Amino acid sequence: MTKRKLRVLPLEEAADRYAESALISAIRLRRYWISQGDDPIRATEKAVKQAVGMMAASGVSIERLIELFKELKDASDAFLEMLFKVQRQVEEGL
Repeated sequence: MTKRKLRVLPLEEAADRYAESALISAIRLRRYWISQGDDPIRATEKAVKQAVGMMAASGVSIERLIELFKELKDASDAFLEMLFKVQRQVEEGL
């Protein structure tokens, strides 16, 4: 059995990943609060509050957070475009 060499992330990369995870966490937490009976607006408020706390705890600067979330937005837009294209192809094939 071959041993895998562990890679330790640089502190900046680990902080970026933690800050990015706040967005995914907020989406999941919003769904959870809605499933528990909160209306969507209240669920969003609660989820955003939690995400803001995570972002603050990450120590990542506001400028870097904006950059990270723009990157996530761009990636999301690209995935949506690809999925819509696949969806059109499937519908045309039916």
